[in-house]
Amino acid sequence: MKYFLSILILISFTFTFVSAHGYLAQLIINGKAYSGNVPGAQATPSVIRQVSDISPVKGASNPDLNCGLSAQFAADVADANPGDALAFDWRGGDNQNWPHNTGPMLTYMTSCGSSSCTTYNSSSSKWFKIQQVARVSSGGPWAQAAVMEGFPANVTLPSTLAPGNYLIRHEILGLQGAVSVGGAEFYPACSQIKVGGSQTGGPTEDELVLLPGAYSDTDPGIYDPNVYDPSASYTFPGPPIAAFAGGDASGTSVSGDASGSASASTPTATSGSSGSSGSSSSLNPQSVCKLQRRTTSLVSDAGSFTVVKTPKRRHSILTGLFHDLALVYRGS
Repeated sequence: MKYFLSILILISFTFTFVSAHGYLAQLIINGKAYSGNVPGAQATPSVIRQVSDISPVKGASNPDLNCGLSAQFAADVADANPGDALAFDWRGGDNQNWPHNTGPMLTYMTSCGSSSCTTYNSSSSKWFKIQQVARVSSGGPWAQAAVMEGFPANVTLPSTLAPGNYLIRHEILGLQGAVSVGGAEFYPACSQIKVGGSQTGGPTEDELVLLPGAYSDTDPGIYDPNVYDPSASYTFPGPPIAAFAGGDASGTSVSGDASGSASASTPTATSGSSGSSGSSSSLNPQSVCKLQRRTTSLVSDAGSFTVVKTPKRRHSILTGLFHDLALVYRGS
């Protein structure tokens, strides 16, 4: 019996480890939701480029840093306008909450030119940064912690962004292993949008970067021995935010940039695709792989929110079976 339970423990832990990654499940633009495809599943029309696996991109020079693991063109394009509110809903394996809470989130854009982004190869494209966020306050949790609790990451399109076809690349940088060189985990996701309006804003040539090409595995914001010290400053990798998007050339933050965050102000999704939302609270940054849902209250700039979540469900048949067998064993 003990041998059998040991095998179940090993299988359960293995499944949990595999599930502790994720993907961009949904993009919400001004309340309209666009669902993404589960990695590796049969693709359906979407504005989010499908990746092949929920695993992270490893290595700052990895070609998959561009849009994710073996990212494929998406069939659809979402309409947007300068100043629109965007929400990126990240999910873990088996549609659980995003499993990590340590590291920044960054948002880039690139022009697809005069043609639709549905067939645009971005491997040699030049990108500009419009948002980045680290910790939500000095000594406080990373903004990514709210994503782990079920909230989307909120980003606002620059109010002077010129019209055109764009890829928008939202990236979660998982630093839970960044105390060692090469330990960082990159989770990029690209969505296809068409921006309307008549604005004229755009980046300068020196604000454009290649991805991969903008990062090194030894950059301070990627290799970070002080990642678990809440009082330590953090240096964002990559270029500064483009000036027309409200950029700050310093690139260093303790509290994160105000240009974007993950928060309790979850947009209400209309029927573009199905959607989901969650809750947020302050978290210990070292609890890096929790998968949970709960009722909690968050105080933010917008006030106090109480979000009722459904009870935590078993995230695999194996873990449920192990739990039941363990009860039987203890009772025997």
